[in-house]
Amino acid sequence: MPNIITKKFKIINAQNFLESFSSLGNNSLYLFLSKPSPWNVTEEIPNPVDDLGLEPSIWDNIISLKRIIPSNIVNVVKRINWEAQTVYAEYSNEDENLLDKNFYVINKDLDVYKCIDNSNGTPSRIEPTGKSLSIFRTSDNYKWKYLYTVSTSDKLKFLTSNWMPVRTNEDVASVATDGAIENIKILNGGTNYSIYTKVIIEGNGSGANINAKQNLGVIYDFTYNNIGTGYRFASGVLYDPELSGTSGNIKLVISPSGGHGYNPVQELGAHFIMLNVKSEYNEGYGDFPAGFKFRQLGLVKNPKAPAGYIANAATLSGLEGLTVASVNGSFSNNEFIEGQSSKANAYAVTSNIVSGNGYVKYIQSFDLTSNYKNFSIGETILGKTSGATAVVANTFISEVSKYSGDVIYVENKSPLTRLIDQTDNLHLVLEF
Repeated sequence: MPNIITKKFKIINAQNFLESFSSLGNNSLYLFLSKPSPWNVTEEIPNPVDDLGLEPSIWDNIISLKRIIPSNIVNVVKRINWEAQTVYAEYSNEDENLLDKNFYVINKDLDVYKCIDNSNGTPSRIEPTGKSLSIFRTSDNYKWKYLYTVSTSDKLKFLTSNWMPVRTNEDVASVATDGAIENIKILNGGTNYSIYTKVIIEGNGSGANINAKQNLGVIYDFTYNNIGTGYRFASGVLYDPELSGTSGNIKLVISPSGGHGYNPVQELGAHFIMLNVKSEYNEGYGDFPAGFKFRQLGLVKNPKAPAGYIANAATLSGLEGLTVASVNGSFSNNEFIEGQSSKANAYAVTSNIVSGNGYVKYIQSFDLTSNYKNFSIGETILGKTSGATAVVANTFISEVSKYSGDVIYVENKSPLTRLIDQTDNLHLVLEF
C-alpha cells in the first residue's frame, strides 16, 4: 500500500527527544570521548558499524564523559543569511516541498523572518528589518513576517555558519491567527474592475473580509479588513458589484495551524537537534586530562553510576586505574603496561606521578589488549615502551558502569589531542 512518513513525524520525534531531557525528566545524556589508540597503521577512519559489537567496543574505549544539560539542547534549522539579489521562496500552504526551500532568512541583527510573498519570483533587494508583529512589505515588494531574534546566549551556544537555533517569540505567538488569509496571489489582474471589487471567499473558516485594490481596472493588491480564522481549505473569486470587471484570477494562501510565528519549530521544519558541549582541561579533577588523543565521540543516554542509579554528575571518567608507588622512570601516555605477576595487559591513557607515587589510568579492550585480566595489588607493572616500573598499591574502577545506558550517536574522527590548556566547544547536530 502507498504510504508516507510525514515531515511532522520527524519534527515531533525531534521535539520528543529534546523534551525527554528537560529539567522535568528523569533521563540524562552524556557526550563521550573515546578511542585513544590508532584506528590502524595509516589512521584511515572506518565507518561505524551498527551491530551488536558496537556498544561493547565503545564502552571499552571511553575516556571521558560530560553531561549535556537541558539548556544546551535546542531545535535548529539550516542557517539562511539574507543576501541581496537572491530569490527567496514564498510561503504556501500547498507547497509540499516548502521545507526544502529557502523561504526564511536571518538578517544582520539576527532577526529571523519568513517570506510571505516574493513579488512573483523577483530577487530580494531590501533586507527585512525590525520586529513588527504584522506582515510588512519592503520597497522591493517582498512581504515578510518577523518570527524571533537569536539571543546573545543562543548566539554563543548554537549559532554556527551552517545552523541557527529556533525559538518562539511569545509576543509574536500571542497575535498569530490560526488558519487566516493573510496573502492572496494574483494570477491575473483582469480588466475593468471597479473600486468596489471585493473577494468572495468559500471555505471552512470564518470572518475573512477582503477588498481588492485596482489601478485602471487592473487588480494589483488587497485591503485585509479581516483576515478571518480557522481556514484549512478556502477559495476566492473577485466580485465587482458593477459587473464590469472580467478575467481576474486569484489564489488564497492560508496561514499555518496557529498562525505565522505561533510554532516556529513546526513552521520552519526544525527536525534537527543541536547539542552544545563545552569541556575544559582537567574538568572534574582529571576526568578530561590533557595529553590524550581521542578518535571517537558520541552520545550515551542514561549511563549508570557504579552504585546502579542513573548517572547525574557533571563529568565522569570512563577509565579504570591503578594507584602506584615506588615508581622508577616515567610512564608514557598511549603505551601498553603489563603486570609482571598477573600478566594483565592494558593501554595507558594518562598518568600522574609525583615523588614516586601517583596513578595510571588505562583501558582494556577486545581489539587492543591481549586480555581483560585484573592487576594484582603488590605486583610490579612495566611500561612496554618507556620501560618505567611501579608497584601496584591499589586498583580503582571507572566512575561509570561499563556497558550501561544506550549509545545513540557515534562519530569516528581523525585523532585529536587534548592540550594542557585546551577548552573544547563542540556542536553536535542530530537529524530526525
